[in-house]
Amino acid sequence: MIDTRHYKASTLQFRLNILTSVFTWAAENELIGRNPCKNAKLPGTRAKARRIQKADVFVPRVEDVHTIIRSAPARYRGMIWLMAGCGFRLGEAMGISRDRIDFKAKMITIDRQVAGDRDTGSGKYGGQQLRHVKWRDEEDHGREVPLPDAVALGLRRHLKQYGTWGSDGLLFSNITRTGFLYPEYWYQKVWMPSLSGAEMTYFRSHSLRHFYASSLLARGVPITEVSGWLGHSSVRVTEEYYAHLMPDAPDRARLAIDAALAPVQPEAEGESGLGEAVA
Repeated sequence: MIDTRHYKASTLQFRLNILTSVFTWAAENELIGRNPCKNAKLPGTRAKARRIQKADVFVPRVEDVHTIIRSAPARYRGMIWLMAGCGFRLGEAMGISRDRIDFKAKMITIDRQVAGDRDTGSGKYGGQQLRHVKWRDEEDHGREVPLPDAVALGLRRHLKQYGTWGSDGLLFSNITRTGFLYPEYWYQKVWMPSLSGAEMTYFRSHSLRHFYASSLLARGVPITEVSGWLGHSSVRVTEEYYAHLMPDAPDRARLAIDAALAPVQPEAEGESGLGEAVA
């Protein structure tokens, strides 16, 4: 994979993590005898791969996110809200439909994405199709993510101005409203001009998903919940990417232990018999 596809060590580690989780589940449920990934060795050290992986995680500032939204074409601003405010991947944002958004319960369901056909290399609308996020497991119900008020407002504005399109009631389409939005069009005609208009240097729109994760973790949201909302295969994957983005974790640990031990803290020496007894 390194020689033929030129994958980075961090990519190999990420994919090994996913395979390890799958085979661990299979072994625990006695579908296979042992986990073949358990003793797998990758080029370089795991520590080096993790350092590279962390360096690849770019987190834009909140003011940058707002600037990009203002700079983006109005018909696609909702996608940026979804990626930054709900942790959507690009294909998931392209595949969101009205019936997956529950404004009353303030929840949104992520169970479909727009992507190319992995089996045949082609599909409807020139290779793009709407398919389940777990494309080989249709029984998986996807994931539900909290819908923040700021994102809900952006989506309501989009629906009021542009409505939906197609039999599936999708929110976003290509510019002519004749088919799915392509990643190539998104990057060349939407994302790059938005960055240019905001006078910002290039970074991938996937970094908006990093913004979502880091914002939750920095505010003390448990990583187990963040992992589920991101749709990661395991908490281990989330930790690999985002554990270093929790700068307040040591403070939270100290406060938690201080609160737990405060009721039983010994009184100052000289104010009880404890100090005398120890002496």
